Amino acid sequence: MTEKTTSSETSGAPLDPSAVKQIKLANGRSMPAAAYGTFHSDWAQDKMYDATLEAIRIGWRHIDTARAYENEDLVGAAFKEAIKRGYISSTDELYVTGKLWNGHMSPKDVAPALENTLKDLGIDQIDCYLNHWPWPNVHPPGCTGDQKNPDAVPYIHEDFMETWGELLKLKEAGKIVDLGISNHTKATTELLLRDVSEKDRPTVNQMEMHPLFQQTELRRYFELNGITTMGYMALGSPHRPGRDKFKEHRSDMADPVINEIADELGISAGDVCLAWAIQREKQSGGFVAMSTNPSRIRTNLKCAIEDYLTSEHLVRISGDDTEDNPGIDANNRLIWGQVFLWEEADNDWRVLWNDSQVFETRENYQRFKESWAEHHKVHLETTYRGA
Repeated sequence: MTEKTTSSETSGAPLDPSAVKQIKLANGRSMPAAAYGTFHSDWAQDKMYDATLEAIRIGWRHIDTARAYENEDLVGAAFKEAIKRGYISSTDELYVTGKLWNGHMSPKDVAPALENTLKDLGIDQIDCYLNHWPWPNVHPPGCTGDQKNPDAVPYIHEDFMETWGELLKLKEAGKIVDLGISNHTKATTELLLRDVSEKDRPTVNQMEMHPLFQQTELRRYFELNGITTMGYMALGSPHRPGRDKFKEHRSDMADPVINEIADELGISAGDVCLAWAIQREKQSGGFVAMSTNPSRIRTNLKCAIEDYLTSEHLVRISGDDTEDNPGIDANNRLIWGQVFLWEEADNDWRVLWNDSQVFETRENYQRFKESWAEHHKVHLETTYRGA
């Protein structure tokens, strides 16, 4: 780690953390609507200590972390230094979100994974702990888009409930304040809500969400069921790994409507995206945004303080639920998740998201797997594949 090089001269005076919009969770607790993301995207790992420290100085109090980001120790060191410098008096002033990585979803690995997270972050309890993905499929750090894991499987509810049961034990032990999910679909969430009590339901789902990928129907489903949505890739993540970039993708910050609104208001296209994330329907959700640029760290947080957009701006972006005004949503999913695919998905990344292969039991999946293997064999034997 290095000494912090930013200053109030380069990034501005701190913002008032109490002015940041708060989201009331279903259980009555509050969470800052803007979360500072620590995903390094294969390019900023050596900057995460300084950037996290500067984010806390500026006034960010919700810090979004994950074991998979491989930098919890750097983030924890920034927490410690922030206390030393007087930016915060203790980590109690922070709202920390963490995530259980796919490779730790086996029941025996859940508690040790959380203990390692708490140790590296230097905290005794985590405010919100998310199950990072619905299935235990893993990929090597920095892998390419054609990575395939021969042990990958679809969502098997029987297995997931064993993981959730271990997480509930940690919550009951006081290690976790709130439990949440991430990247879950409607079907996987329906199964979870069916099989847990009211007090054991997730309070948050973190999901990809930005103006060109609004997920309105799914977001409304979560919120109808008392689950707050936090949108990641809120700026379209221009620095995401190469494996997640495809020619079909569009840039939110290059969209004509976003830029028209930015010009009208005298703010950046990125500010418009984040303002939409906060102000969209009922102001019920929030965003995760990551930057290592001191001035952007500050302006990103301001989007959770000031209401930049009028109702007319919001309608131009979101539409009004009519055919005449659909808004700018383009179903522009940036995270396809192809590195998580299992054999029966047959290289179609849409299977990860369309609930076409969701199984209640291991036995159900095994029956499907055997049937698919036989069908696939016949398909290969009988389909003309060219000279």
